[in-house]
Amino acid sequence: MPFNKAAMQKFILLVQLIFYSFPLIIWGQEVDKPIKRIGITCTGVGQNEVFTDPDLVGAPGYRGKGFWGAGMVFSQGINRWLEWETGMEFSRHRIEVVPNLPPNMDARTRIENSALITFPLSLKAGFLKYFFVSGGILLDLDAAPDSPIDIQTGFGAGVGAGAQYHFRSGLSLFVNPYVRGHSLLPLMGSKNHDSLWEEGIRIGLTVAL
Repeated sequence: MPFNKAAMQKFILLVQLIFYSFPLIIWGQEVDKPIKRIGITCTGVGQNEVFTDPDLVGAPGYRGKGFWGAGMVFSQGINRWLEWETGMEFSRHRIEVVPNLPPNMDARTRIENSALITFPLSLKAGFLKYFFVSGGILLDLDAAPDSPIDIQTGFGAGVGAGAQYHFRSGLSLFVNPYVRGHSLLPLMGSKNHDSLWEEGIRIGLTVAL
């Protein structure tokens, strides 16, 4: 999952286009009225990668080795087809560090861990009764004092899509493939800042309040 500056710019543009296109592409879901929901989510397995500035010379390389995540979600309906969603998630990432050393030195790779606490704020728009698209911003707090990459505290962005089903009992299930870029606007760190990216499938169970 290679990323470069052009890819990151396209990703940010995609988030903007989704918000601007909502009024044009969405068909309302069949719900009686906007309601509140609260629940839990889990990303059992996903892919991750570390975006580094290609102009940074002498730094080690990184390879994403997967991640998992879990959290809580809260949503509030705005109208028949649109709702906003927030919550708190914890994710743990495995990262392979590739030292940039001369051939006569020990350049063996090693696996290290990084962790994030993420507060997402997104818009979620339903269409064709069972499907939705979503996109929004992330506030990340780095939760790994010994992480091999730069501190990820800062703002990021994410987009996704998926399917959901609302039971008459008030329970709802959803499946949500997504992509996220963390620390796109870091709150601390150097000019050549590492950014953690992830692709995963969130599974969630919510209940109407």
